[in-house]
Amino acid sequence: MPFAQPNSGDVMMVRHIRFHGRGGEGVKLASRIVSRALFLGGLNVQDSPLYGAERRGSPVVAFARFGEDPIHERGYIEQPDLVVLLDPSLLDHPEASVLAGLNETSLLLINSAQTAVEVKGHHYTAAQVVTQNVTSVALEVLGHPLLSAPIAGFAVKTAQLAPWRQLAEAVQIELSAVGLGPDLIERNLRATQRVYDAAPAVGLSAPRRPEPRPGHSLFTIPRLSPARAAPVIEAEATSRLRTTAGWRVFRPVLDRQLCTRCFLCFALCPEGAIQLDAQNYPVIDYDHCKGCLVCMTECPPHAISELREDAA
Repeated sequence: MPFAQPNSGDVMMVRHIRFHGRGGEGVKLASRIVSRALFLGGLNVQDSPLYGAERRGSPVVAFARFGEDPIHERGYIEQPDLVVLLDPSLLDHPEASVLAGLNETSLLLINSAQTAVEVKGHHYTAAQVVTQNVTSVALEVLGHPLLSAPIAGFAVKTAQLAPWRQLAEAVQIELSAVGLGPDLIERNLRATQRVYDAAPAVGLSAPRRPEPRPGHSLFTIPRLSPARAAPVIEAEATSRLRTTAGWRVFRPVLDRQLCTRCFLCFALCPEGAIQLDAQNYPVIDYDHCKGCLVCMTECPPHAISELREDAA
C-alpha cells in the first residue's frame, strides 16, 4: 500500500486523525510531528490541539487532517479514520470519548503492553486495534516517558502515512522548534526508529464518504438556558470519589527506615495525596497520587523511590 493513500481509485479525500492522551505526555507535539511528516510528503495538512487550562494529567485531544485537495473542514473530528491513544487509562473514562466515532473501517493505535485481544476484551470497539508498548521504549532510550516522537513513529508506520526519511526530518524540525538540544533530538530519533521498525504496516482503510447534507442553509446553534448550559454540582466532596491512580507511569514508594519524618513530602505534594500517620510517617494515598514524583525529588534522605506502575 502506498504511503498515505487509501484503497480507492478516486481522488484522495480528507483523512482524519484524532490523538488522545493526558497533559504532559506530548499529545500536541505528537500530532505536530505526524502532520509535519505528511506535509513533507506534499499533502495539505491541518493540525489543531484542543485543551484549555488543564493541569498535567488531564485529558487532552489533538486533531490532524490531511489530503491532496485544500482542507475546508474545522472543529472536532467526530469520525476519525485513525485514533492514536497515548494513555490507555483513558479507556476507563467515558468522558474522554476515545472510542467515539470509530467503526469497522477505523484504526485504533494504543500505547499499551496489553495485546489487542486483551484490550478489546475489556473495551468493545468495532475498530481494528493495534497495540505497542511505546512507553517502555521511551524509558529505555530516553530515561523518561517522553512519548511525542516515539508515538508518532508508531502512528506513521502502522497507518502507512510516510516513509522513515520523512518522519525523521519531521522529528528533527518539530523537536528543534520546541528547543530540544542535538543530543536529546538524536536519542528521540533512536527511540522513534525502534518503535517505527517494530510496528506493523497495516495502512488505512478506504475513506468513509460523508453523507450529503440536504440543502446549504446555515445551522444556528440554539441558546441554552443556564440550567442546561452550566455545570451543576449536586453533592459536596465529590473530588474524593474521583481516582487519579491511572495517571501514573511511576509511583512513589516510601522506605520508613530511611525516613527522618521531615514532613517535606507532606508539605510539597501538590495534590495533598500524602498524609501523616500517628507516628508522623508519611502515608501515600495511591488513589489520588498522580505520580509527579515531587516527593521523591525533594526528599532529603532519599527515602522515597520510584516503582513502575505496571509492576506495582
